[in-house]
Amino acid sequence: MKLHLLRHAKTEQFSPTGKDFDRELMERGRKQSAQLNQFLSNQDLKNTVVLCSSSARTKETLSFITANFKEENCFFEKDLYLCSVKTFLEILWKMDDGNDLFIVGHNFGISDLANYFLGDEIEMRTAEYLLITFPFENWNETSRATGSLSLRYRPSV
Repeated sequence: MKLHLLRHAKTEQFSPTGKDFDRELMERGRKQSAQLNQFLSNQDLKNTVVLCSSSARTKETLSFITANFKEENCFFEKDLYLCSVKTFLEILWKMDDGNDLFIVGHNFGISDLANYFLGDEIEMRTAEYLLITFPFENWNETSRATGSLSLRYRPSV
């Protein structure tokens, strides 16, 4: 099983509404997302299930890379907005099968999830991507430090 983690790209400091949830990508974030799309086009992601926070910045980041996924495999989850590792784990462990997952989220929860599965201390930066692999067939078999870091990428812009 594979877990793909992506922290949203670089965002504006403020949103037009004043709400953090509505913050959009900066020009730099759009460039990061375009580079991510190029990088991810070399990965086999068509059958991967995508769980994305429903915030503006995560949705916009995902919009740059959606060509790599089947549309029917992409789901927006309000519960992923600024969630903790506990919320991530509750969602993962309820998954019915061992489909590969791609999560687009926020810090610090997404870094905490990586740290949990890797038994390491990683702070994901904006637009950073990690691929964690597991020797299991179902998500409910995963636990602390049972994953291996297989790939790490961050756009150069």
